[in-house]
Amino acid sequence: MLGAVLYGQEDLRLESVADPIADSQEIIIQVGVATTCGTDLKVWRRGGHARMLRPPTLFGHEAAGRIVAIGKDVQGWQIGDRVVANNSAPCMKCFFCQRQEFSLCPNLTWNNGTFAEYLKIPAQIVKHNLLAIPDHLPDALASMTEPLACVLHGVSRSNIKQGDRVVVIGDGAIGLMFVAAI
Repeated sequence: MLGAVLYGQEDLRLESVADPIADSQEIIIQVGVATTCGTDLKVWRRGGHARMLRPPTLFGHEAAGRIVAIGKDVQGWQIGDRVVANNSAPCMKCFFCQRQEFSLCPNLTWNNGTFAEYLKIPAQIVKHNLLAIPDHLPDALASMTEPLACVLHGVSRSNIKQGDRVVVIGDGAIGLMFVAAI
């Protein structure tokens, strides 16, 4: 398959790489749409990310697609289901997970490689952060699930009340989602 491989700072190459194979608790999706996040831009400029990935590696972490292979122990999903696999999943066992502070989990499982024809979804993400795409929702909108989740989490943590005045600085995708959400 073709995939975008990050080798280092501003060094991203389109290459032929091996098709992924699902382990017993993983799935493989055929990527329908992959979007570029601000984090992707920062990682490309810096040449890596201390927690999320280390080059050389397949690149990208936001996508929507269709399941094409399922591990033998995966339940609740079928080949052909349209899904969004969010970019990480917590361990559900550590101190922070027990307090439901999932974004602070030191053992996050990451999902990278969306800029490819196929993507292997790690078991922890299949278990906790794989979402079905409704029939009426196009892949292009569904692929924005992760940034929208960040916005909704930010709104819920901001203590904004009805009637408050707020300023959103920046009119990128996240800024515009904040405007729509509040």
